[in-house]
Amino acid sequence: MSTTNKRLTLIRHANAEQDSDVRDFERPLSRKGHSEANEMARRFQERGLIPDLILVSAAVRTRETGDTFAKVLGVETRRLQAEDSLYLADGDLIIGTIRALGPRIGHLMVIGHNPGISSAAISLAPEAVTNELPTCGTLTMTVNCSSWKLIDRRCVRDTERDSPRRFFDFGS
Repeated sequence: MSTTNKRLTLIRHANAEQDSDVRDFERPLSRKGHSEANEMARRFQERGLIPDLILVSAAVRTRETGDTFAKVLGVETRRLQAEDSLYLADGDLIIGTIRALGPRIGHLMVIGHNPGISSAAISLAPEAVTNELPTCGTLTMTVNCSSWKLIDRRCVRDTERDSPRRFFDFGS
């Protein structure tokens, strides 16, 4: 991938346990969530979409989602980074985190929470996503800019949505 063509994938974490006695930050993935994450990571593997860096919220459910993607895609552990600031971050903070990255990262994957991850997706690709991403829903886009600090909706070219659900509605 050239330095002017980057790829960004935004992912909502997979389904988490609801009836848990732990704090929200510590909620693990449910059995369904583990299946969702495995299925979606397998689809990325089949298409050869291997990220250079995976940024995840430090919450348990996003780390577990990221761990699954990293394992299935063969991403080294050092390229999977948990960021405290991404826990329940709004869309502007997520985009700000992306803009702070160095230019050598060709494919960035960010795994976060709603409503922030969906807000970031809508800000960058309003034609592709108009509603919240479902659990483990993804939006992958080609970004035509030489540096992540320049990313905005004008840089976004091709978008591809996916979800563990075969038939889904992103509001379009």
